[in-house]
Amino acid sequence: MKQQLKELVVNDDGKLSTTATIQFAGFVGLLIVMLASVYLNRPYVPTLFGYFAAYCGGLRVSKGVVDAYREGKS
Repeated sequence: MKQQLKELVVNDDGKLSTTATIQFAGFVGLLIVMLASVYLNRPYVPTLFGYFAAYCGGLRVSKGVVDAYREGKS
């Protein structure tokens, strides 16, 4: 499990990826806020869920755009 978590924040060459680390920390932070809001029964949970879904979707799209750009340059 530790190896799998490490793969989330490192590049293919094993170096720490700043972008991946920031994205992962943002994901975890937003997840904690959302879960705390559910636990505390706040009325804005559906809005937070929408933000969470958009954030996760945006991460995937931005990664795809960067990969496509890198492939186009080589």
